[in-house]
Amino acid sequence: MAVTTDSRTSRGVTGPVLVGGAFLLSTGVNLLFKVGELLFTDGDPHRPQGPIDSIVSISVVGVAGLALALAIALPLRADPGRARIGAVVLGALAVVTAPFFWSGAPAAFGAAAAWTAGLSKGEKPLTGVARGFGIVGFVVAVLILIAVFVGALAGVFTGG
Repeated sequence: MAVTTDSRTSRGVTGPVLVGGAFLLSTGVNLLFKVGELLFTDGDPHRPQGPIDSIVSISVVGVAGLALALAIALPLRADPGRARIGAVVLGALAVVTAPFFWSGAPAAFGAAAAWTAGLSKGEKPLTGVARGFGIVGFVVAVLILIAVFVGALAGVFTGG
């Protein structure tokens, strides 16, 4: 009698929730803070790097990052060999785009790397380098979320 085991992740959230949540908690929340700045402060909204410029840049870069992350993750995650490549590429993109943390794009890349590496609920985790990049992507996503919230709250309390 042969016994097979399938070590799928049973805790956590599903991949789409992970990626969508990272996007909403980074890009979405940052946009809400900028809209709040626009509505509830008397600063010039048209100043350079003011709320209007910020809303446009956050929206464009954040949505482009999410679209690219999904364009890479969705076709590659079904095949473990290709998923390994996707996890490495997405994890690397999460690290490389970290300076653009304000957009939320690195969080989307990082969450997609974790999903592609099988680190979300119901997925079979990959091993080796792909798993490492998935973990790095997840860590980058969490750090980006922290940076967005701290930056937004600092802006609220310091008036800028």
